Amino acid sequence: MSKLDRFMREKDVIAVTSLSHSTIWRAMKEGRFPRPVLISPGRVGWRESAIIAWQKNPIQWKATEAA
Repeated sequence: MSKLDRFMREKDVIAVTSLSHSTIWRAMKEGRFPRPVLISPGRVGWRESAIIAWQKNPIQWKATEAA
């Protein structure tokens, strides 16, 4: 049985990456950080696996790595 991917809230993403809200959203706009997934109306979350992939190599991370 495969492990389910956890959704992270923005505050959790900020805590594990040490990036600010503004830096995260600017980097997403530039394609240098994973985009969140719409969970329900008005609610987004980042896949934990996407954040882990970004952390492994943040400088060379590409949006296709977080599928």
